[in-house]
Amino acid sequence: MMTSYLVRCPHSGCRYFGSIQPASRVETPHGAIPARPQVLFKCPKCQTQWKALLVGEDVKPLPLDKGLA
Repeated sequence: MMTSYLVRCPHSGCRYFGSIQPASRVETPHGAIPARPQVLFKCPKCQTQWKALLVGEDVKPLPLDKGLA
């Protein structure tokens, strides 16, 4: 079962705040296991994407990647 997270879209101009499920887990090169799992979110309002770290029951947005927008 997928877990939804309470998030705020980090993109400028978007004021979305709500509970969404990650679009996917971020794959690491060569099958390496990251110290903290990363997930990818897609904002239902502005349709942009951003990565976040899973920290227990919460998520911490990572710096925006210009290639994801």
